[in-house]
Amino acid sequence: MILPIPAIDIIEGQVVRLEKGDYRRVTVFHSSPEEVAKKWESEGAPFLHVVDLEGAKMGQPMNTSSIERIICTVSIPVEVGGGIRDRTVFEHYLSLGAERVVVGSVVVKNPKVFEEMLHIAPDRLAVSLDVRGEYLAIQGWTEETPLRAAPFARRLREKGVRYFIFTDIDQDGTLSGIRTEVIQKFLQESGVSILLAGGVSRREDIERLKEIPGVEGIILGKALYAGTLTLQEVITILRRE
Repeated sequence: MILPIPAIDIIEGQVVRLEKGDYRRVTVFHSSPEEVAKKWESEGAPFLHVVDLEGAKMGQPMNTSSIERIICTVSIPVEVGGGIRDRTVFEHYLSLGAERVVVGSVVVKNPKVFEEMLHIAPDRLAVSLDVRGEYLAIQGWTEETPLRAAPFARRLREKGVRYFIFTDIDQDGTLSGIRTEVIQKFLQESGVSILLAGGVSRREDIERLKEIPGVEGIILGKALYAGTLTLQEVITILRRE
């Protein structure tokens, strides 16, 4: 079954969502990330996706204590991203008990450090591919790159990367639905499997994603917090043959 994965995005210790990655368009949903994590676990989430949005923008962890409390509070696996640009931070999150550590900017900016991370824990590393158009954006989506996402992912797979998160930035936080053609084109050109984020907002999106080979998980953000989908709805659709 495709994994339904609630997202917990954190700024200043609060659970928030951005629209299209714009830090000026932020909505606060809850003051306690660990309480939100417990809620998703109680509703049947098999996995959590936690992002230090401040860390992603600043290039260093800014909400480590909140993330540590989440990991200690729930018994389901947690993947953690945002501001992980050096080996020390990477190993620290592993030591806290993160199931996977998600990196993005360091892959582009400092490939040597990234390869050290990959060597240390290939099974607990995921690469975040944050895509605007066909091109990668880094630094918490604030910096564009000339790198096309699909060939970049293909090269990383050849280096041994096993897990990828694909975010369609232009759809993220908009509740406007997924762009099936964008997702399929990326999967066909890259040859990788992904956790998909960005735009998932209604039952039809879940049904369509079930039919796309290569989608292993769906990261659910604003749709859950705004109530256009419930986690139980998503789980029911994904379990249905």
